[in-house]
Amino acid sequence: MAKAITHIEKHIPDHVEEEAQAIQQILEAAAKHRDALLSFMDVLEELKQLGILDAIQGALKNSKQIALIGVDQLNKPGAHRIIKNGMGAVSFLSQMEPGKLQTLLNGVIAGVDHAVDPGAAQKKPGLWDMFRTIRQPEAMSSLNMMTRFLQGMGSGLNNRH
Repeated sequence: MAKAITHIEKHIPDHVEEEAQAIQQILEAAAKHRDALLSFMDVLEELKQLGILDAIQGALKNSKQIALIGVDQLNKPGAHRIIKNGMGAVSFLSQMEPGKLQTLLNGVIAGVDHAVDPGAAQKKPGLWDMFRTIRQPEAMSSLNMMTRFLQGMGSGLNNRH
């Protein structure tokens, strides 16, 4: 007749065996995902060469101080308005067509360049000089655009109320 099992001996791995098993699992996973790991290591090397990893490491080590500075800056007068205005500006820019905005900004840049040109400000223009300037095609284009802008802005303001 068979003898009854009264004691089961369970093998509990010691610390060295657990480490060896963990290392083996890591090596198997690394071998399985070799290409991805090599690509990731290339990206890490590029970040290291650019100094980004050092910056991230410094930020993480000093995160408490950085957070305190950030909170202090947010508690300054006007900080909340700056954030709200920034969000409003982003919303405004997201609604504009990039081509139209670029055309407008190019015109503003050219206007500023012309306005601060030291050669043009040698004499003060008289009233008749101003009228002659207004009749020039460039000035007429700007006035026409400003008039259309004011009409559109007025229309937008009337629709709001």
